[in-house]
Amino acid sequence: MSIPLPLHCYDEAGVVLPPAWWYGFLAFGARDLLFVLLISALPEEADTLFKLVFVHSNWLVWQLLVSVPFLLVFVLTSFRARLWQKQKVKWRRWLKPLCWVGIVSQLLAVSMFILKTGGQFNVYYGSIFIGLSIMAYMLAKSRHVNIMIEDWQFLPGVRTEQTSR
Repeated sequence: MSIPLPLHCYDEAGVVLPPAWWYGFLAFGARDLLFVLLISALPEEADTLFKLVFVHSNWLVWQLLVSVPFLLVFVLTSFRARLWQKQKVKWRRWLKPLCWVGIVSQLLAVSMFILKTGGQFNVYYGSIFIGLSIMAYMLAKSRHVNIMIEDWQFLPGVRTEQTSR
């Protein structure tokens, strides 16, 4: 029996771990929520930082809403052991669709911001657009994520020779 991924991609129980880039991927997707948390931690400069980072303040709610799918994926991935203890495994099917919803909604939001500025070049929105495009490519082509999601359908400790194939 051969394993589909290198040995460092598994934990002690033989469960596939998320790829090394997975949490960075989710942090980039939830960057607006992280910015709000970081800016809120600095009350003296909060107004200035909000105006600097969130230029279109009337769209702040939309920027935060399109970050929610990545936050949900982060929570599901981080608390997978608790979900397994409660005998829940169907949540794993939602990881990729939630990521796709987040990527597409953020691409639409960035496109709206670019259109709102009259198509003027903006380094911030351009870098977000490129980053989201890279995220979409990584999610579509990642063999590791597909194997991880398939592997997580079986509860750790319940593996047999037949279920590990």
